[in-house]
Amino acid sequence: MEFIDPALKTRRWLKFGLTIAGALGGAAFGIVLTRLGKIVTGAPPATLANYAWNAAAFGVTAGVVSPVVAWAVLRRVPLWRTVVEPLAYAVAGGAAAVVIGVPVLLVVMPPVGLALGFARLARRYKEPRSLLSTRPATDVTSRVRD
Repeated sequence: MEFIDPALKTRRWLKFGLTIAGALGGAAFGIVLTRLGKIVTGAPPATLANYAWNAAAFGVTAGVVSPVVAWAVLRRVPLWRTVVEPLAYAVAGGAAAVVIGVPVLLVVMPPVGLALGFARLARRYKEPRSLLSTRPATDVTSRVRD
């Protein structure tokens, strides 16, 4: 019986990497969303405090959510795709809201884009399903001993 799991170190590095990548992606998304929001609403240009607040809020949120979604739903997806594609879909959703010009859609479209990115990756990289064996299980206690 092994007390130390040899894959534990690898899993820790993967979680750490997903957390950092998610936080950086979320911060970048927060900055882009701030800019898009100011364009759609016609508000004055964002200050450094606006950018910093949104980058921190979205970075922390994505840093927490990214490893959870990656381990729960996107286990078979390459790591770079778990970060890049949903972020690209979310930015595309925000850009679509800017093109349409409806401020309310800026709140709706990026999460919809994010969910579509997750759904597309989950559908593209499905978990393999194994069928149950039709043979009866062997019972160790019923074997004839020599």
